[in-house]
Amino acid sequence: MNVAGFPCHYHHSGLRFASMLELPEWSGFACDDAGQVDVSILFDPHGQPAGPPDYAPEYSNGALRFAIPETGCWTIREGREIAVVPVAGAQERELRLFTLGSAWGALGYQRGFAMLHGSAVKLEQGALLFCGDQGHGKSTMAAAMQARGHGLLADDLSRVDAPAAGGKAMLHPTATRVKLWDSAIAQLGLQDRPREQDHFRDAKFHLPLDGGIPPTDPVPLAGAMVLEWGEDIVVERLSGSAAVTALMQATMYRKAFLQAMELLTAQLAMIARIASATPVWRLTRPRDFTRLEEVCARVEGCLRA
Repeated sequence: MNVAGFPCHYHHSGLRFASMLELPEWSGFACDDAGQVDVSILFDPHGQPAGPPDYAPEYSNGALRFAIPETGCWTIREGREIAVVPVAGAQERELRLFTLGSAWGALGYQRGFAMLHGSAVKLEQGALLFCGDQGHGKSTMAAAMQARGHGLLADDLSRVDAPAAGGKAMLHPTATRVKLWDSAIAQLGLQDRPREQDHFRDAKFHLPLDGGIPPTDPVPLAGAMVLEWGEDIVVERLSGSAAVTALMQATMYRKAFLQAMELLTAQLAMIARIASATPVWRLTRPRDFTRLEEVCARVEGCLRA
């Protein structure tokens, strides 16, 4: 691929990206422009961002297209290209948000990857994935674990390679930043960190964490924690169909995209293989940030056991 006109290059999730957009969220994955490029991210500020309604994707001839009102239109082609056409006046931060979220997820699906929604940290035993519905504290758990010395691997979306027979699933590191509510930032003592306000929520912020650059190579997936709220701290090991169902429900990302591309069945099959080879727990805990240390200690105990 000719990478002339692509000023930014990244090695991310096992792929080499050439991008017309600078992606500070991927600064930890920046690389030189040598070698084969797998994916190009195009940016056309003068194009016409006409597209389908918000998150109602259109798919034809190997290309998935979606639009975000007052922001722009994205076209993802055959797992090799993301084309971004902004609406006049759109902020670059908003364009990056959907490029590195929805568009990256669609591209991963087109390449046949299992794309799991969650946050992950690295323990001695391997990667631990926190997953669950929106607002269940995935990023907060990852940040709290990172504060105890477990490096951040992912926040929001990760490529996870389903295991071969007898093997382990492998999680590709994807993030050096997390998204946290202001109350969690205060509890974790991160008030002095540089931060950027979330596109959707005034009281939520994006901020980098200490811990250096994440590893380039994928990390064996040691376990998954499905998060729920409750009155006390309870950790329950799931097995069989209960583990598979819980992991499917907790990690599903942009189901409408999978349905439009007729890839939902394949995605569910990969998640089932991951669940069959990976310990899955349900972690219930109260909405009390003062008990985060206690929750993290219980999580660490599960992995040691």
